[in-house]
Amino acid sequence: MARTIPIIRAAALFPMFRWMEAHGHSAPEWLAQVGLDPLIEKSPERPVPLPIAFQLFRLLATIEGPGASSRIVTPHSLDDLGIFGKLILTGQTPREALMRAVRFLPCYSTHELLVLRSIPGGLRVQAGWSLVLDDEMMHLSQQFTAALVVGLCLATNHASAAPKVIRIRPHPQAGVAHLRPLFGDALTASDQAVLSIDLNDTILDAPLHLDASSRLDVPPKNWTLPHKEASFSHSVSLTLSALNAEVPIRVEQVAGVAGMSVRSFQRMLAMDGSSFRLLADEIRRARTIETLMDDRRSGRLVAEDLGFSGQSALSRAVRRWTGLSPKHLRDGASSSNTLPSA
Repeated sequence: MARTIPIIRAAALFPMFRWMEAHGHSAPEWLAQVGLDPLIEKSPERPVPLPIAFQLFRLLATIEGPGASSRIVTPHSLDDLGIFGKLILTGQTPREALMRAVRFLPCYSTHELLVLRSIPGGLRVQAGWSLVLDDEMMHLSQQFTAALVVGLCLATNHASAAPKVIRIRPHPQAGVAHLRPLFGDALTASDQAVLSIDLNDTILDAPLHLDASSRLDVPPKNWTLPHKEASFSHSVSLTLSALNAEVPIRVEQVAGVAGMSVRSFQRMLAMDGSSFRLLADEIRRARTIETLMDDRRSGRLVAEDLGFSGQSALSRAVRRWTGLSPKHLRDGASSSNTLPSA
C-alpha cells in the first residue's frame, strides 16, 4: 500500500483528450463518468489521482479494445504532455530527451519509474510503477509509454528508427498480437512488471526533427509535486481538488481511491492531525470562494454547480467561512482582488 495517494499531472490524459475530440467523444463526460472535475480537460498541470487516471484508460480499452492506449498516441502526444513534454522535447536527440524525462519525471508523476541502463551498443529503457497493478493495467500503461518512446525515435526520421526489442506485459485475454501492427517484430511478451525497450546508439544519437516552439529548457519554479513519502493528508487534498464538485464526495469514494478501508483511511489522516471532513471543507471553501469571485452567474446556479442543496446553503457556508454574504464577497473581490482568509 502506498504511503500517499499516487498523483500524476492531468497532462498524461491529454493525448486521450485529443483522440476523443477527433473521434466525436466528450472529454468532460468521460471525466465526470470516473468522478473527475470536467474542467481538468482545460488544465494540463492539475494534479489528479493516478488510480482514477487509470480508470480512464480502462474505460478507453472497454470501448475501443485492448490496444487503444497505444493507438491514441500521435506525433503531437509528447507536446500534449504539457510542461513535462516540452522539457523532454528540448533534448536534441532521443538519448538527451530520455535523460530529461528521467530528470523531470518526479515533478510529473509521484509513483512512476523510468530507468536508463547501458547495454552493448545502446540503452535499455525500463518504465514501471512503484505500485502493484493488475495485468490489464500493466498492459495498458506499458503500451502507452512504448508508443511514446517509439514516436520519439521516429522523430529522428532515421531509416532504422524502430527499437531492437520491446518487452510488454501481455493482456490477460488478448496477449500482445493486437499490438504487432504498431510495434512490429520488435514486440515480445514479458512476464515482468516493467516495460523494457532496447534502443541502439545510432537511433539514440540521431538528431530529433521537432518544432522548436514546443521546447522548454527549465520548468517553472512552482512546478512541483509532493514526494511519494510526503504527508498522506496532502495527497488526499490533491485528490479532493481533482474530483467533480457537482457530485457529493463521500469518504468511501476517496478511501477507495487510496486503496484502503474507510477505517484505515481515517486513521492515516488522524496520524497527520487531520480528518476527511476538515480536508473536504477546506477544498470546498477554496472552490466556492474562487467560483464566486470569478463567476458572475446567479447564486442559485453557482450553488447547483458546487453541489450545495440550494442558494441558502451556499450563503450559510460562505458566511461561516468568511463572515460575508456571497454578494458582499463578490463586491469585495471586485474592489480588492484578494482572497479572504479562513
